[in-house]
Amino acid sequence: MIIHMAWVLISFFAVIGIFECILGVVRIFSLRRVRSVGGSVLRVELKGTEPHMEYLLNTLLLTATRLDLGSGETVLEIVNGGLSEESRQELLEYCKKNPGVLFTEMPEGDIIST
Repeated sequence: MIIHMAWVLISFFAVIGIFECILGVVRIFSLRRVRSVGGSVLRVELKGTEPHMEYLLNTLLLTATRLDLGSGETVLEIVNGGLSEESRQELLEYCKKNPGVLFTEMPEGDIIST
C-alpha cells in the first residue's frame, strides 16, 4: 500500500515537472519574439519616509532584472516624489553601489505626478 502511494506521489510531481518545463519553453519563445526593444526602464515614484529602503530597492531591482523584454538591459529609475532627507540619503548611497539604479527628481507636469 505504501509503495503504491509513493508511486502516485512521484507520478504527481513528475506531471507537475513536465508542465513546468513546457511553460518554461513557452516563456522563452514568447520573449524571444520581441526584438525591437533595445532596453527598458522600470520607473517608480517614492515619497515620504521609507523605513526599509534597502529591502524595497533590492526587491524593485530584482523585479527590474526579471523584466527581460529582449536583448537590452532593464534600468530601475527612482523618482523623488517628496522623500524625507534620511530616505533620500539611503537611496543615494544605494545608487552609488548599484549602477543599474538611477535617482531623479520629479519634473514639472510629469505624467506620474499625483
